Amino acid sequence: MQRVLVADAKYEAIDGALDRVFEEFPLEVSGKTVLLKPNMLGCYVPESHVNTSPELVKALVERFRSAGGEVIVADNPGARGYGLVEKSGEVSGLSEAAMGAFKNISLEVEAVELPHSGVTVNVSRIVRQADVLVSVPKFKTHTLTGISGAIKNSFGFVVGGDKARMHRELGTYRDFSRMLVGVYQLRVPDLVIMDGVVGMEGNGPSGKDLYPVGKVLASDNGVALDAVMARMMGMRPEKIEMLEFARAMGLGETDISRIEVVGNGEPLSKFRRPMSTIPRLIPGALMERFYPDLDRPRFDIDPDACNSCRNCADICPGGAIAMEDGRPSYDYSKCISCYCCMELCPRQAIELHDSFRVRVYRRLGIL
Repeated sequence: MQRVLVADAKYEAIDGALDRVFEEFPLEVSGKTVLLKPNMLGCYVPESHVNTSPELVKALVERFRSAGGEVIVADNPGARGYGLVEKSGEVSGLSEAAMGAFKNISLEVEAVELPHSGVTVNVSRIVRQADVLVSVPKFKTHTLTGISGAIKNSFGFVVGGDKARMHRELGTYRDFSRMLVGVYQLRVPDLVIMDGVVGMEGNGPSGKDLYPVGKVLASDNGVALDAVMARMMGMRPEKIEMLEFARAMGLGETDISRIEVVGNGEPLSKFRRPMSTIPRLIPGALMERFYPDLDRPRFDIDPDACNSCRNCADICPGGAIAMEDGRPSYDYSKCISCYCCMELCPRQAIELHDSFRVRVYRRLGIL
């Protein structure tokens, strides 16, 4: 039976939680190259809790070095442009936390064909060559995929403009989710340690709605860990496409009754799910045929937060955003509903506008 630890944790006493992790999941690293793969979405300060906590990363670097491991801390953020890996590491505090072990994994690349899809992507050679891979994701929701956990954290293996290309070429929820499982399968983590001390609810993975989960989750099976996280968020793991596909591929269990949960992994009180996971009032096929624009995303721009950096326009896979009078302007006929603009806005100035479905649910008092 696969096992997931849910340990009480605070950043200021993170070593206590890590003691529990390595009691449950011992890991031999002496003489080995250990890649720590945090969730470094972009240039977000630690207080935003968008990226994995520097405190957790620093504590892991110290532990693995003291155990004789050669440590590398690396990720490839979603934002594009020269020098943004280093800048994201600096702003997030992860570069300093790595204590000299921070590395730009986008500099060593190889093209590989993903399992099950036949799609070829450029991925980091460093990831595939590491002796030990420890994935350190964040406890977050995700507007497109529902959750952002162990499987989604592996999307950082993909470098260059291929992240945008995957959104563009695999634009459906189903296809994109299955692609993520293919990337995850290229190098399945040996251990997953999730930063759930401060989680994110609502429309993640870069939103402003934080939730004090107060936990570190850990497992040697990332699919089972994601399933436990999904249940804690009030979601049914079997309804999340990438989890079900991962289970079908034999990568892990999603049935909570078949997972040994060590600690309290019960659903969190009043945790807000992303809008995209709220049940439809009208079946998807009918909505797409008769009301194709009714439930598609629209975005609101906070004029006080936006600084006209044009990152949203530069990364938009569909080319749906232009800058007018220093502010983003959307051509929704080109929007592919990938949410990249909102996800990768370094100022968190873009928010999802309430859809028709969400407005109805609010009127009914369900949200």
